[in-house]
Amino acid sequence: MLTKLRDAYRRHLRGGRTEASLVATAAYFATLVVVRAFTALSHADGGGDVVIAGAHIHHLVFGIAAILVAGLLSLDEVLRLPRAALFGVGAALVLDEFALAVFLKDVYWLPQGSLSVVALVVGLAALLVNAWRSGAFWRALLRARPRR
Repeated sequence: MLTKLRDAYRRHLRGGRTEASLVATAAYFATLVVVRAFTALSHADGGGDVVIAGAHIHHLVFGIAAILVAGLLSLDEVLRLPRAALFGVGAALVLDEFALAVFLKDVYWLPQGSLSVVALVVGLAALLVNAWRSGAFWRALLRARPRR
């Protein structure tokens, strides 16, 4: 199956106009899974926060920095795939704390924090729709499924 995935990627995505969209979507999803798991685990044991000079630095800050760097790199159109991955990572980090930006207070574990979940789902849906434009790649993957 991995061989067919690699072949479909090489044939239908590599260097194509939707390759970066798929990279951004994969980076977004992977970051979302990691940051949600890390946040839940660190909340349970009371540790894991990034603290500088006594101030808790939310991952929203790192997400904004990632998006800004991705935007800066796009000005000269360099590092297309790493830039797409960086954008996906930044978008996930920002949207995971979207409620913090809206309410201007830490509501991650409060009912208002569910706004972040909505923002994450909307962001993922937008990236998936964009990545779905790679129709030939997805059709090749579907045809490559093992038959029973």
